Amino acid sequence: MGCFWHRHEGCRYATTPLTRPGFWKRKFIANVKRDQFVQHELLSGGWRVAIVWECALRKLDLVPEVTKCVEEWLKSDDPFLELGEARF
Repeated sequence: MGCFWHRHEGCRYATTPLTRPGFWKRKFIANVKRDQFVQHELLSGGWRVAIVWECALRKLDLVPEVTKCVEEWLKSDDPFLELGEARF
């Protein structure tokens, strides 16, 4: 998931442009609300949800570790996984 567009909390890539702050604030709030709604609907429908944030994949040396975490999650019964750079 894109850290900028989907507002990865606390992430250095979730910056806000200085121009048209009202537009960006509304855009980002709408994106986050939609993401939360979709995530809730999927989990409520029995689906499992994994979020791999863009920052977790920016450093190529982290990709094998991210892959391992996703693989372990797929073999588990956990309904939700969220991976960002800070986890590694």
